Amino acid sequence: MGNLTAYRMRSALTLLGLGLALAGRPGEAAAEGILDAEAGLSHDNNLSRALAGSDIVGDTALNLAMSGGYYSILGDRDAVTLAGDLRASQFWQFHGMSNVALGGTASWRRKYGVGAFVPWSNISATIGGERFGESIRDGLRTSIALRAGKRVSEVLELSGGGSFDRYRADHVVQIPQLPGVSGDAFSVKGSSLFARADYALSERWLVFAGASARRGDVTASTRRDPEILEYSTAVTRDPAFGPDYVAYRITGTTWSYLAGASLAMTGHSSLNFGVTRALTYATGDFEYQDTQVNANVIFNY
Repeated sequence: MGNLTAYRMRSALTLLGLGLALAGRPGEAAAEGILDAEAGLSHDNNLSRALAGSDIVGDTALNLAMSGGYYSILGDRDAVTLAGDLRASQFWQFHGMSNVALGGTASWRRKYGVGAFVPWSNISATIGGERFGESIRDGLRTSIALRAGKRVSEVLELSGGGSFDRYRADHVVQIPQLPGVSGDAFSVKGSSLFARADYALSERWLVFAGASARRGDVTASTRRDPEILEYSTAVTRDPAFGPDYVAYRITGTTWSYLAGASLAMTGHSSLNFGVTRALTYATGDFEYQDTQVNANVIFNY
């Protein structure tokens, strides 16, 4: 796996394999295999998370994802899912941002009663190594999330929760001209709160909307800016966008707003559309704006 944090990835996947084996053992748990696949396009109008108009660059990516494992029902209220995850993104212009990620997810879901309208909760943990076209961005991503929700009518379901995420970069490259300044600009962590509503327009059409707030580290890439440097906790070169781009790690709060729709094509597939608008308010009164648009075909088996 090379730069993909090989030792840590082997350990994580070994633990995941043991969990899958245990989930498949006969007993009270009723386990069945699951396989999800997703393919689509996304466009990000500020891929570099830059401030100045001349430094802002956008790009479109082809995205592929697969997840396979076991779903085990424990009694009449609990279920456990253990799965391996594979994701890949190929950007059309900035190939240094193209990436492949391999990891695993474990989750536990509980229903607080019987029937379609009872509350539910879900806790999940994810670990995955990521490798980019520019190896300086390689690293290990981990996250843990708690969600809860309830179907309040035949057509409306509300949910929300919180999460903690962390990304640890494999490579730390200091800029010689900045002695004493950390070069670990791609290692970030943060915590989030989020809420979502799903509304069924018909048997085939579903619309959804959501909002989230994340407080933590933000990595922005721009041409060298002494003012941003003053408030940054780490700085390194970012050749993904060009030889004169520098990545800055800075603390901020990001507000994100999501809206979209899903069209069920068959009992096992759907076509999804979504738009996400993100506004980041960082230390030093810096403001980053970003809009992402995506369209995906999702298959569930």
